[in-house]
Amino acid sequence: MAVNFHSTEGLFDTSHNLFRLYNAYSIPNGHIRSVSPVDLFPQHDFPTLVLGDFNIHHSTSDPTRLLSDHDQFISSPYFDRASAYLFSLLNTPRIYTRFPFTANHRPAVLDLSFANSALIPYFSSWNPSLPPTGSDHTALTIILFTPLLKPPPRGLNWKYTDWDHISPLLPHLSLTAPPALPTPHTLDRWFDDSLAKITHLITSNTPTKRPSSYVKPWRTPELTQLRHIHHHTSRLMRKKQASPALARVARNTYFKAIQSAKRVHWSQFLADVNSWSVWDARKIAAGRAPDRFPTHENASSPTEINNTLLQHFFPPRPSPPPPLILPAFKDVPPVLPSEVSSALRKSSNTSAPGPSGIPYSIWKRVHKAHERILPSLFTPLLTHGYHPLAMKKANGIVLDKPGKPDYHTPASFRIIVLLKTVSKILERLSALLLAAAARSLGLLHPNQCRSLAGLGCFDAVATLTHEVRLLQAASFKVSTLFLDVKGGFAHVCANMLASILDKGGVSASLVAWIKSFLSGRQCRLIFQGAPKVFCPVAVGTP
Repeated sequence: MAVNFHSTEGLFDTSHNLFRLYNAYSIPNGHIRSVSPVDLFPQHDFPTLVLGDFNIHHSTSDPTRLLSDHDQFISSPYFDRASAYLFSLLNTPRIYTRFPFTANHRPAVLDLSFANSALIPYFSSWNPSLPPTGSDHTALTIILFTPLLKPPPRGLNWKYTDWDHISPLLPHLSLTAPPALPTPHTLDRWFDDSLAKITHLITSNTPTKRPSSYVKPWRTPELTQLRHIHHHTSRLMRKKQASPALARVARNTYFKAIQSAKRVHWSQFLADVNSWSVWDARKIAAGRAPDRFPTHENASSPTEINNTLLQHFFPPRPSPPPPLILPAFKDVPPVLPSEVSSALRKSSNTSAPGPSGIPYSIWKRVHKAHERILPSLFTPLLTHGYHPLAMKKANGIVLDKPGKPDYHTPASFRIIVLLKTVSKILERLSALLLAAAARSLGLLHPNQCRSLAGLGCFDAVATLTHEVRLLQAASFKVSTLFLDVKGGFAHVCANMLASILDKGGVSASLVAWIKSFLSGRQCRLIFQGAPKVFCPVAVGTP
C-alpha cells in the first residue's frame, strides 16, 4: 500500500509538494518474498518512506544474529537495492521488533524502515517504545523534523566506554572467514558484517552524551537552589498563592547571582592563565564569529546549494568500474599487529573521527585488548586489492575563507574532508607499503622529503641551502622558484596513476587497492541547513 501526502505550500519547509509512504507486508514463499525489492525501493526524487514487515534477516539490522546462507540469499537483494537507490535504514541495529508468543521461536528484527536521500535530512528518531498492542510485533514511532527544528543527535561519550566489560569479550569475538572467491559485493558484505560486530560491541557499552544548558563551569550549588526557589515561587504566583512582588524578587535574585558567578569564574580564569591558555582567553573575550551560510544566485534551497557545492568542488569525471571477480594476489604478506601499532601510534586522539564518530583512541584500546582483530580485518582487503564501499564515505565540512569580498560563490569556501578512522588506519598501512616500494624501485626523486620515514622539513631545507651555496661559491647568481600546484591532488586520475605504478614495478595487489581506494567514493557536505546525504563524488585523492 502506498499513501501520498500533498501540500501546495511545500513539505518539510522545502519545495517538495509530495511525500509518499510505502507500507508492505512481504509474505514468505520458499526462496522468495511476495513483495520484490524493485517494488519496495523505487527511484523517486521526492521524500519517500518505506516500512513494513519484510520477513527477512540481515546483518545490517541485526549484526549479532548468526545468519544462514538462505537468510543472506533472501535478504541481500533488498538491502542491495536500497543501497543502490540511496535508501538508508532507520532501525537501530539489534533492537528487536518481533517477540514470538511461542517458545520455539526467538526474537527477531523483521519490521524495517527505510528513507530515501530526499527524506533522510528530516529524519529525527526511530523508537519502539509504544505500549503493547496485543500483537507479537512492537509498534514503532518515527519522528520527522524540518531542518531548522531538528534537534542535534546525541553523540557517544567515549570517555566513559566500559572497557572492563569490552576487553574480556574482544579476544572471544570471532570474525567469519572471508569468501574464497569474492566479488566486490560479497567482500563488502563480509567486511560490513565483521566491522559491525566490533563497532556494536563498542557502541553498546558506551553511554550517550547528555548535553544540557545547565552544565556550565560557573554553576554552583547555590545557583541550583536559587533556580528551584525561582520556579517554585513562579508556580505559586500562577496559582495565586504568592504575590507577583515575591516572584519578581526570587527571579531577580536568581539572575543577579548568575551574573555574579560568571564574573567570579572569569576573574579566576584570567588569574590562572598561562602561556597555553592565553589564546583560549582571547577567543572567549573576542567571541565567535557567526558561521557564514554558503549562498548562490541560482540556488534557493539547502538541497540546491548542496548540489552546487558538489558540482564545484567535485566535478564529475570517469571512474574505473570495479572488477567482477576479485583475484587473490599471491605476494601479499598478512598484516602484522606491529604494523597496525605503528599506524595507530602516528594517529592523534583529537583528530575528527569522520562519519563513524569513532576516534582513534577507541581503536587503540581495541588493538591493545586484541591485537589480532584489526589485522584479520585488513589482510583480506590487501590480499584482494579492494577498498570496501563502507570506508569510502566521508564528511565534507564546508568552511568559509577569511577576507573574501563576498560569499555568494563556492570559490569563497573550502571543504575539509573527514574520513572514517578505521579507513585511515588501512590507508597508513598501504602508504607504508607504497613508500617502501617506491624507494626500492627508484620511483622517487632523490630530494623527495615528504611522506618518507627519516626525511622531513629539515632535509628539504638542508638540500636547498646546499644547492644555493654551491652555486654561489662558483660566482653564479641564484634564484629559487616555488610552485603551489593548485588542485593537483584533486585532479589525480585513478586509471593513469595505476598505469604509472604498474609500469614502475609496484606489486599488482597494491596497484589494485589504490585503484579501488580512489574510485567510487561518496561525500556528505556539512553546513548550516545541509541535507546531509551521501552523494557520489570524484575526488582525485581524498
